[in-house]
Amino acid sequence: MENVEAPVLIVGGGIVGLSAALFLQKRDIPFILVERNAVLSPLPRARGFSARTLELYRSVGLQEDIEAAAARAWKQGKFGGARRGSTLLDAEPLVQASVAALHAAADPSPCLLTACPQTLVEPVLRDALVARGGDLRFGWEMVRFEQDEDGVTAVLRDPAGHEQKVTASFLLGVDGARSTVRRALGIERHGDDAERYYLNIFFSADLTADVAGRTFSQCEIANDRAAGVFLAMDNATQWAFHLAYDPQRDKPEAWSEAVMADQVRAAIGRDVPVEILSHSIWNTRVRVADRYRVGHAFLLGDAAHVMPPWGGFNANTGIADAHNLAWRLEEVITGRAGSACLDAYETERRPVAVRNGLQARLRTDFEARFQIRTPANEATMNRIIDYGALHMRYRYGTDDTVETLFAQPGTRFPHAQIVFDGRIQSTLDLFGNGYVRIGGPTATGDGLRAEVDFTFVDRDVSWQSLTGLNDDQSILIRPDGFVDYPKAAPPL
Repeated sequence: MENVEAPVLIVGGGIVGLSAALFLQKRDIPFILVERNAVLSPLPRARGFSARTLELYRSVGLQEDIEAAAARAWKQGKFGGARRGSTLLDAEPLVQASVAALHAAADPSPCLLTACPQTLVEPVLRDALVARGGDLRFGWEMVRFEQDEDGVTAVLRDPAGHEQKVTASFLLGVDGARSTVRRALGIERHGDDAERYYLNIFFSADLTADVAGRTFSQCEIANDRAAGVFLAMDNATQWAFHLAYDPQRDKPEAWSEAVMADQVRAAIGRDVPVEILSHSIWNTRVRVADRYRVGHAFLLGDAAHVMPPWGGFNANTGIADAHNLAWRLEEVITGRAGSACLDAYETERRPVAVRNGLQARLRTDFEARFQIRTPANEATMNRIIDYGALHMRYRYGTDDTVETLFAQPGTRFPHAQIVFDGRIQSTLDLFGNGYVRIGGPTATGDGLRAEVDFTFVDRDVSWQSLTGLNDDQSILIRPDGFVDYPKAAPPL
């Protein structure tokens, strides 16, 4: 059997696996990615990518490509808003439900919340990886693996049935909620059981005229034939309908496409041609793996955590998992850090998944999803954490969130526009290649100094206003753009 070597073997080619590959590729870490499906998934899941996630894609040069895909996605109207009714046709707007309002107090960033179906984002990631020489193997599967103190040995099988042995230093299990990697490692999951069950029906139907002037992000409907939630994919012909069902009575996995189409028409409210493109069942359970690492193997994305889609937390959390792990792998592979650096992946990322899973579950309530307080959801709303805090203002080490990004230890360094190297950039663009020390204009020692090595575009912004630090103080920023410990170094 042929034997090949690679520092990292990635098992799973969904959005998190592709993201992990990009973050490793940015750091010149070779990898092999295997995905048992021959093509990307046709089923759209995530649609909302947080500003923080776009920052991560910006770091690998793909912000503009993803924004361009998003601009092409919506055929009319805009993304956002909620409606409710007995059918899609008679649904009325929830006037307080506005994506713009939800993110009105968004943290300063060079990026924005970007609405784009996952089915359009994944090709951007894959094409970039291929163009940059990435080893992507769709249609391949990992048959088995074992590990010892030196690394992982895995057996892969190609589409023709031929097997190949791969020796890798590390294995990333990004193979979904039913992860074979997680099961082989013997890792259990815990969380909250499901309260609701859905059949996700991705379909094509020309509703352009029906929704003209009344587009939405989500539309909740309920009548005597069908109940569930419509999600817009292009505001014209591409839609997903999450059809609610009773698992004690219904067996949707056995339904024909004709039955599904009838349910969709009942939810729309008129007889319209419907083409079923894809479908899958899911429920609102929350599960987080007890461990994210065993030896040289790691879990990311759905393999590590699953949660309801409300709020867009699961994919965004998984992409951030990949970014957090990638720089740690580089530190260890290049010999700059030891195994403890990899242990911190779990201690930092697992609490984020637990928190986000709870917040996604709370947003099962339709009004709470859009942060609309009602007498019925008062208790739920009292536990809701703002979207910006969850996606951007989380803090490692203390496992909480902060009100404002102010260069606190364990938080993402705050964004400001700067002039650096003759170009207008973000402070975030200063980081990504190793640790960087950054300080005020009178800080001494190695590193970058504000108003000396770079200047702020907005003259009302200063080192002190951005970070709360004195001009002679400096801080160390990790390769992922987060403030390291201790917060400030004394003047040198």
